[in-house]
Amino acid sequence: MVKKLKKQYETPNRAWNQERMNKEAELSENYGLANKEEIYKAYSELRSLRRQARRLVSEPDSEEAKEVIQKVHRLGLVKSNAQLEDLLTLQVEDILNRRLQTAVHRRGLADTPKQARQLVVHGHVYIDGKRVNIPGYMLTQEEEKQIEVEEFEESEESEESEAEEVSEDEEETDTEAESEDEEEEEENNE
Repeated sequence: MVKKLKKQYETPNRAWNQERMNKEAELSENYGLANKEEIYKAYSELRSLRRQARRLVSEPDSEEAKEVIQKVHRLGLVKSNAQLEDLLTLQVEDILNRRLQTAVHRRGLADTPKQARQLVVHGHVYIDGKRVNIPGYMLTQEEEKQIEVEEFEESEESEESEAEEVSEDEEETDTEAESEDEEEEEENNE
């Protein structure tokens, strides 16, 4: 029997809402997201955290409440001494800031969010020595310190080929200058 996959996000109720669409476009540009699906996943994650917090606020000294706060603290979304009410103040930007793609860009390992995404997708990013190629991977605070990007070393062959191209360009300009000199001499002789 084949297991049916569950959708990981909820889409907006109203398809056309200009204010929401503008905000999504801004988020997509700032965080280098590939499509709206990634924004919807972040909203769904935030929504589930808020639902848990609202449900657990009414239960005093719940063990589950402590576990939720520890989980959210490990992800770096709140401080260690946070309360459940602090989970209600989280924004979607907080979730998007914990993505691997954003962390690579923020640490200066890539020039743009899109370049950071490309590095991750192409498998050049390692966390604790393990390759991670999922840009939406939610980093814990410990993992964020262990991010490494594969170094690119130019081979000697590529440097030699660049040197040959430069010398060919110099030869072409030299031959062009010689042909111009010859044309001037012919004009002077006439």
